[in-house]
Formats: sequence, C-alpha cells, structure tokens
Amino acid sequence: MIIVFAVLAGIIIGAGSAGYLLSRRWQSQIEQAKSDMQAIAEQHQQEAQTAKDMKQKVADLQFQLTQANNELRAFRNGVAGND
Repeated sequence: MIIVFAVLAGIIIGAGSAGYLLSRRWQSQIEQAKSDMQAIAEQHQQEAQTAKDMKQKVADLQFQLTQANNELRAFRNGVAGND
C-alpha cells in the first residue's frame, strides 16, 4: 500500500514538474511571439507612413506638372497670338 502511494506521489510530482517546465517554456515562446508581432506591427506602420508620404509626393509632383503644362500652353498661345 505504501509502495502504491509512493508510486502515485512520484507520478503526480513528475507530472506536475513536467507541466511546470512546459508551462515556463510555452510562456517564453509566447513572449517571444509577442515581441516579434510587435516588431512586425511597427515595421508595417513605418511602411504605411512611407507609402502615405510617397502618395503625397506624387500628388504634389502631378500638381506641379499640371501647373507647368498650363504655363507652357499659355506661353505658346501668347507667342502664337503675337505672330
């Protein structure tokens, strides 16, 4: 009877310690995954801001091109009208 209790106690203690070790390992993996996800989120946010800045730059350049084309057209019409 004592041997049965000793074996059961050994199994319970072994299972508990194995569960504790696995739990600690999983917690460290979860923390690593969280930090990796945070890094990816920060990189995504930076890329999104860069894309937004580039779209604004494109819009600015398109506006400048339109202005230049309008000025060129006005200049050509003015020169053609003076002939």
